[in-house]
Amino acid sequence: MKKLLLFLTFTLITASATPAQESAPTSPAEDFAQAPFDVSQVFEWWDDGIITPAEADEIFSKLEEENYSEACLLAEVYAQEPCATKQEARQSKPPYSPSVIPHGRISWKGRYDSDGHLKSHRAELQLQFYYFKLHLGSQELLTYRRDGFEAHFGQVSTSEFHSHIPVDTLWGTALLYPIGKFKLGTFLDSTRTFNAQMAFQANRSNEIRATFWKFPDAGALAVQLRTTLGQISTWYQFGQDCPLVKIQLQSEQTHLSWKTTAYIHGDSIPQGLNLSKGIAENWFWASQTVNAKWPTYNTSLSFKARILSPVATDSISARFKLSIESGPERLRPSLSVTCRDASDNCSNTEWKSIITSAWEPFSFNASLLLRHNHHFKPPRIEFGAAYRTKSAFARLALSLPETSPAKAISVQNEIKFDGETLGCNFVFAFKKTKTKPFRPNFAHIQFFLKK
Repeated sequence: MKKLLLFLTFTLITASATPAQESAPTSPAEDFAQAPFDVSQVFEWWDDGIITPAEADEIFSKLEEENYSEACLLAEVYAQEPCATKQEARQSKPPYSPSVIPHGRISWKGRYDSDGHLKSHRAELQLQFYYFKLHLGSQELLTYRRDGFEAHFGQVSTSEFHSHIPVDTLWGTALLYPIGKFKLGTFLDSTRTFNAQMAFQANRSNEIRATFWKFPDAGALAVQLRTTLGQISTWYQFGQDCPLVKIQLQSEQTHLSWKTTAYIHGDSIPQGLNLSKGIAENWFWASQTVNAKWPTYNTSLSFKARILSPVATDSISARFKLSIESGPERLRPSLSVTCRDASDNCSNTEWKSIITSAWEPFSFNASLLLRHNHHFKPPRIEFGAAYRTKSAFARLALSLPETSPAKAISVQNEIKFDGETLGCNFVFAFKKTKTKPFRPNFAHIQFFLKK
């Protein structure tokens, strides 16, 4: 029986700046990473049966590591939902004038199960001053960035290595020095793990990077190519039969867009990598998305496919999803059909219909989820209402997992507020079944103060 989880988060953010500084763009070193989706969304996918508890844990793990690019990738493959990380238009930024006044944030996150036991917790202090950034807590790291030069001291992880493939966090010193369009880097840690890298950046969209890794008992070569279509990376450990390959390619046009994601590797995982469990257990882990849009009719059609092939067997697991939505914001219906197991001739399918209506600042939605596994199961019905302004958001959703309130009912409340000095985010869900009274299903609580 799966355990329900409770998230508690407290965040303190302090920043001192003049009004001109507050409106000016910050440098890349100043930006604090932002998650592409809330943990409450992961809970909803889990509670709806879209993802398994193990898949939810993989996504939670990447969110806690602040590896949001990989968390997005997991969400797209497991939940088959669109996800995008924040992209910055650096070319539009004026020259950065650093401030010596420290500013930053303090946060604590805890994950509890339904028995009240602390499953995991994470304490963070991130402080920005001048060109320095100090990170204490789950990651002890001091970073200096200026004019393309980077120096990292402490626990160096994936983002500091500029690695497209997630790597283990290592204690050591990393340096990256730009020379024209080239960048040279090196790393040395306390266990004599060493790397040397060289990158050539033709422009903002095209780059090739090669890294040689020397571990105490193994050596590896990593090569990654970034273009306007995306990234392709490979990691080869000397002595292994097959390299590990990661592919993320996409193209977006007015009427047609597509996205390809894949991990391919051999029977064993190279040393030094921090791959999610599901990726490590499947030698082929991939998804394909194709979207067609007709802006004139405000209509879009999407097709998504997910294919997994475990290392231990020769079997292939495939899932397909077809969805369409059309109409104005005042009344916009959508319909999706998901084939959960193609090997069983799609006998296990899901049909979901949603109607949304937006009347600023209010919005309403109603959905019906029908599952068929050799026979139809009672449909899941949900009604929701939301209120949104520039600084506040409130939402109430009522779900009937088995159609009848006498059998089961779930209520979810979400409140967000972002003022000048105070912000908060509450998500509560309570569930009642035929044999059990109302009890907490999950909760996510976050506070932050700004100065």
